[in-house]
Amino acid sequence: MFIYHKIRLLQGMIYRRICRVLPVQMNIINKMNIFLDSKYAISHFAEIFASRTYYPGIELFKNPPRGVLDLGAGEGLFTLLVESHMRQRFPGAKVKYSLYEANRQLIAKIKDNIRFAGLFDGVHIYCGAVGERSGEVDFKICRELHCSGIRPLDQVVRVLRVSYLDVEKNLSADSLPVPELIKIDIEGSEVDFFENYIDLISKTCVVVVEFHQANTSLDRWHTIVSKSNLQLYEVTAQSGPTRCEIFVNYANLNRHNLCLS
Repeated sequence: MFIYHKIRLLQGMIYRRICRVLPVQMNIINKMNIFLDSKYAISHFAEIFASRTYYPGIELFKNPPRGVLDLGAGEGLFTLLVESHMRQRFPGAKVKYSLYEANRQLIAKIKDNIRFAGLFDGVHIYCGAVGERSGEVDFKICRELHCSGIRPLDQVVRVLRVSYLDVEKNLSADSLPVPELIKIDIEGSEVDFFENYIDLISKTCVVVVEFHQANTSLDRWHTIVSKSNLQLYEVTAQSGPTRCEIFVNYANLNRHNLCLS
């Protein structure tokens, strides 16, 4: 058994290095396929689909959210996780998705994943940073790609100059609904987003966020979050200074879930 386990680990290590030319195809549900073609894609898939980090926030909805905001979209897998739930629980639901990713290298991959999943309509993809409403910032590409961000904790290998995007302005310009589900994984900029978008966040129902305690104390963080009328629902994961939390605006969520339209 020990030798078999070691062989399996070796096979996995080898595959992670050749998956770029021999990607694995994951069929999530009918006509929703995801191709894993890099170590980052495998790691991202495991975080999104193979853990319960985000599931509890999605399952709080008894009616489909009209709008979903995916901040720090990576390869777009959180959007596909939500869409897979919608297709199974609310067939025919038309959800509007807004994805933000500052690493321009990942935009093409997001578009590929969206296309392979058969999700063509109702998706808006934006390349830029979020947190502040305007200006520019250095976006650091890390050795571990999923750790890249404005305030990363991992080793930086390259720096990109990116523009901040105004999320509310884009929602209005593209005639998109106020997002009722927001996912935030922006590697240390979550405090900036909460401080600059209090009004928008106060209108949502559920926020799932990856919080990085290295930059802000937990007490201060929860004080900032409470200004948007959110309450902590569950801590779904924790690793070192990083924890994944789900926050709920119960008044908004109850109103949404009672809506029959």
